[in-house]
Amino acid sequence: MITFQHEKLDGFVQEAKELFQKHYEEIAERTDVIELDPDLERYALMERNNRLEVHTIRDNGVLVGYSLWFIAYHIHYKNSLTASSDILYIAPNHRKGMLGVKFIKWTTEEIKKRKPQKIVFHVKPFMDFGSILERQGANFFEKKYSIVLD
Repeated sequence: MITFQHEKLDGFVQEAKELFQKHYEEIAERTDVIELDPDLERYALMERNNRLEVHTIRDNGVLVGYSLWFIAYHIHYKNSLTASSDILYIAPNHRKGMLGVKFIKWTTEEIKKRKPQKIVFHVKPFMDFGSILERQGANFFEKKYSIVLD
């Protein structure tokens, strides 16, 4: 049975390490230069300060996906609470059917309960799920470019 839920960071991180690695291998830029090494202390601090939410997908209790959110007042707009999607991942063998659409809708509705003025997702051009977001009322807003130095 598939379930969606909120989870605490500590237990989630221990179980998610294998998925983190698969996620990194699938979407990271320049893995020959930038290694996966999440700052778990900073994530924990954000959670303690009520600035992080962890949403997960489980299939019969097994972790198969996640959505992590940063919730903060925007540095440019100090009165504007912004929810920013940090990472969103669903294991490839669970991307069939409507699971991804349902999870994105669920995680978005859950983060709306925090009353942000703005919700931001980042979408890789080679893993573009923008059409799902647009059906939920999102608008294409900006492009980002990166330069990775050796």
